[in-house]
Amino acid sequence: MGQNVSENPIRPLGVGEVVLRVADLERSIAFYRDVLGFPLIRVIDDAIAFLRVADGVQGHTQIIGLFSRDWPSNREGKTWGGSDPSQSTLHHFAIEISLAGFDGVLAYLDQKGLNPNTQTHPWIGWRSIYVSDPDDHTVEFVCYDRSILAG
Repeated sequence: MGQNVSENPIRPLGVGEVVLRVADLERSIAFYRDVLGFPLIRVIDDAIAFLRVADGVQGHTQIIGLFSRDWPSNREGKTWGGSDPSQSTLHHFAIEISLAGFDGVLAYLDQKGLNPNTQTHPWIGWRSIYVSDPDDHTVEFVCYDRSILAG
């Protein structure tokens, strides 16, 4: 029926990249770089921007990619109809932060007028902060908190 797990060669090391379609590339760069603090790595053809999240594994930098809504898909045969998040299958993406930094991040996002909301997820021991970017994508900041872990 199914393939034996030991035969599967996929061994995930982390999430290397999250890419969002955006309506206004400059506006989105300003939000992710200037408000959230992700350093801009590169802009290509005035249509794609890459911002650094953190060091990944084996030299792979974790990034957020911002693609203009008009940029074609890398997947052969796939087309893209726009950047409206209400029409997207992306629910949200999460950036890992430290538990010690949680309250400071929450206060900062509130001070920036982003109207953050919080939630705990006891089944896995996570504390989360949620905000919306200029295209209304949900960005989560998440940390592990053993004290809320459900037994």
